[in-house]
Amino acid sequence: AAWGVAELRFGVLLATCFALPLVGFALLRPNTITGWRHFYFLHGPFCLLATFALAWLRGLSVRGLPKEWVGGAACALMAAGLGAAAVEIAQIHPNQHLYFNFLVDRKTPEWLRTRYITGYYFTELRQSYEYLLRQTPAVAINMEKNTVTSIFSLGKMILPAADRRRLTYDPRRDPEFYLNIKRMRRDLLEDPFPPVLHRFKVYNNTVLTVSTPDLSRFDPAVADGYRVLHRAATAEEPVARAGGYDVHLHGKRLVWVKETCEPGALRREFRLNLYPANAYYLPDHLRKQGSFELDARGVRFDGKCLGARRLPDFALTRIRLGQSLPGGGLLWETEVPL
Repeated sequence: AAWGVAELRFGVLLATCFALPLVGFALLRPNTITGWRHFYFLHGPFCLLATFALAWLRGLSVRGLPKEWVGGAACALMAAGLGAAAVEIAQIHPNQHLYFNFLVDRKTPEWLRTRYITGYYFTELRQSYEYLLRQTPAVAINMEKNTVTSIFSLGKMILPAADRRRLTYDPRRDPEFYLNIKRMRRDLLEDPFPPVLHRFKVYNNTVLTVSTPDLSRFDPAVADGYRVLHRAATAEEPVARAGGYDVHLHGKRLVWVKETCEPGALRREFRLNLYPANAYYLPDHLRKQGSFELDARGVRFDGKCLGARRLPDFALTRIRLGQSLPGGGLLWETEVPL
């Protein structure tokens, strides 16, 4: 049957809902690293389109076939597709929010992580807590404050009460483990410092890592790697000094060293503000600030504190390095000349 005014109105509205956001994105070209997550509202038009298509197929006549067969076959195919998706979502639990269909590249290592947000309100931390509880049975585990007492501990709140009590925070000691959510930053390469105890992967993409400042938990070769880095970096003159740390630029890596590392010195994470020479590398919401922020962790070995962070390949105008305070702000800060 020919389309009436109501059907045409519906078609125009549906096409507009699809086209406007995509055309706006193509024309305005917002430089945001999380751009596509703002297109969730396209799900509604997709559902409307699928419903309309099924209704149309149910009324479609094909010569030689009963009228209901075409619609029934379409409904069966849709149910099979939804069933396959449900099975895969169950398989990647507790990271079911990361489901992607076969049209998206799920094989190239770290491809998804550099293009999509892989976290969901920090609930993904639960799997790292469960890993630590299995690795260190029946003992208390000293963690960072924000993974025990703040909103970032949502993953912990899912655990049984007995397990939650084992995750403690003692400000007099360094944390025994660091939990690192792998945020997307396609322009920055992975850095092997500090070494990773365990990686949680979905579709060949790292979504979470567990690391530690205690090198005795690793193969001795790892500690030797830190000794080599320490010798190479400290053979050069420091470019800055603050908080008891000597800061060195060693190749494409920033290295900071405290030769006498007292207990609790690594309790707070390190913060780096990188100022690109080209604003292209900044997302829109950071253009006014002029920099993006990275965190880094330190390790303790041979009585020393050492932190390191690989720098990006694009040009920087300056770097600011500091160590965080629990409630915000910095314990110390210095600017690194380039």
